[in-house]
Amino acid sequence: MNIPGSNRRRTAYRVGRLIAAAAVALALWACGPVYIPVPPPGEVSFTAQPLTDPTGAIHTLWIARGGPNGNAANATFSVIDRESGEGVITTAATDGSFVAGPLQGTAGDRITISYRDAQGRESPAACRLLSELPLAEACP
Repeated sequence: MNIPGSNRRRTAYRVGRLIAAAAVALALWACGPVYIPVPPPGEVSFTAQPLTDPTGAIHTLWIARGGPNGNAANATFSVIDRESGEGVITTAATDGSFVAGPLQGTAGDRITISYRDAQGRESPAACRLLSELPLAEACP
């Protein structure tokens, strides 16, 4: 049995649900991709390597190393000396560890290290003091 006006109410209800679903889909699309934070690099150390140039002046070059980091597998690492503005870029191994250098610098320089993972997400930058400690200290 068909009640007069019930078809109109049903149709209005369906149209309302369709509009609501479209509004939700539009809101989700407008928000863009969900940001999944990646942790900053950790377990960073530096090794000094003296280099004598043709004039006989000795320069200290530094090799940066980072330990395994499951979030940084095959990531692109940037290692930048804040004082000089010099830097190097390297690609991490499949376990997320990296070796970068040589980088000119002076013990005590502040070094910024960050990476972009294989999905294109950026890590926060970590600041470490340039030294030959087993694990570089965080910047003050």
